[in-house]
Amino acid sequence: MTKSTMKKFITVAFAAGMSLGLLFTSISFVHSQQADSKDAVLYFTISQAKMISSNVKCALTFEDQKDANEVLDSLKNQCYIAYAGIYDCNGRLFTAYHRDDLTQQDFTLLPPPTVKIKYADGYLIISEPVILDKEFLGTICLWAQL
Repeated sequence: MTKSTMKKFITVAFAAGMSLGLLFTSISFVHSQQADSKDAVLYFTISQAKMISSNVKCALTFEDQKDANEVLDSLKNQCYIAYAGIYDCNGRLFTAYHRDDLTQQDFTLLPPPTVKIKYADGYLIISEPVILDKEFLGTICLWAQL
């Protein structure tokens, strides 16, 4: 093997090694960003559920669906929230919101989950109780699209 052939071989081997290193680093970075993105959606959705829970106490106490709908209408600016349901203390759907590009039939309307955080069918489902003076009034259930 001549000196120039050996030099070309080493250059190609080095370039291939660097390319593989760059590929694995990129894959690792993308995976890390996806995990961070899911965590951000999780924490933001939990805070949204807590805020809504705080704001619908009167609506559930006085069975005022109009007031509850106004609270849920605030979700229109949250593009990742696909569906929100407010359930009364008996687990019946009190009122609901769904994103304009979806219909309510796109969601399995079951009583709110007993699990606070659940992943299903590409959605993060957050459940938050509505409590006023230690009295359970109902549950907020948010479906965030991942």
